[in-house]
Amino acid sequence: MLLLLLPSWLPLAAQEAQAGRFVAVGYGGRRISSIDGVAWEHDQRKNNEEKDNDDVLFDVTYGLGRFVAVGGDARAGRMLSTTDGASWRPLPSVAGRVAAIAFGHGRFVAAHDAELLWSTDGESFTVGERLDWRGSVHARRMACGDTEAGYRFVVIGEIDLWSEQRRVSWRGATSDGALWDHRALETAPASDVAYGTGIFVVVGPAGSVETSHDGQTWLRREFPPSEGLIRVVWTGRRFLASNERACWSSPDGVEWKREPVTLPCPIAWAREEPLFLALGFSWGGNLWTASSLTAWRRPPLGAGPSLQAVAFGPQ
Repeated sequence: MLLLLLPSWLPLAAQEAQAGRFVAVGYGGRRISSIDGVAWEHDQRKNNEEKDNDDVLFDVTYGLGRFVAVGGDARAGRMLSTTDGASWRPLPSVAGRVAAIAFGHGRFVAAHDAELLWSTDGESFTVGERLDWRGSVHARRMACGDTEAGYRFVVIGEIDLWSEQRRVSWRGATSDGALWDHRALETAPASDVAYGTGIFVVVGPAGSVETSHDGQTWLRREFPPSEGLIRVVWTGRRFLASNERACWSSPDGVEWKREPVTLPCPIAWAREEPLFLALGFSWGGNLWTASSLTAWRRPPLGAGPSLQAVAFGPQ
């Protein structure tokens, strides 16, 4: 177990800004946790391989007093649960990768690639509707929130059409994880999705930014066309879209401005209330934390495979 003292470079107020726990997951089944986003402990993994095998964990979310992490490969999916970030319990396995998960409106909803899974207790998951598209369907990212059409979970993904030797993007929306309320093929390529202030924002390559008030109808927004985007997060005040070096901000997903900063990695999580705290990952198992967009540090962390996702639980 890795136990670290709080670093002196982060103000005490920032250390106490978040009351709860963070959990980050990644390749090799790696799991780490933190009570402040700065000092990390309980570093666990099945192996040190950075491969898309059945050990990898792609996503993690928090709800009902527990974190649920998901992953796996085409052969076997993985779902794990913890209440403290230290002791993990495997949930019933499924055949095939579980690529994304979110919690909202009293339930967990997971994207089992073409199939939905849902749970009201975080223990047992019920199989929802399956997309009947041809090809190899892959879910990538998910976000949820209250919209003009009611509460929605939005999933973005891709389909490999092997017979045509091409890949197409897709999006879907569900209100409960049992049925797809909306699905669309041949959408603009997307790398991430976030929800905030009543809208969803999707970002992707070549400066692709789209917004939606219902998870169904999307509007393209103006953005520098040469800049590809990897992640988008909602901070409680604004959206931050980022790639491996640059960051743009928007209070509404419509008007964007480039921030005068250079990032060490894409931003995976951020909050600005009560104080600013942001987290990100770079390849090679590196984790970065920031007390402002300009003040990024890499806390001491044992060597290990790369991390993919982080969640915060106000425990």
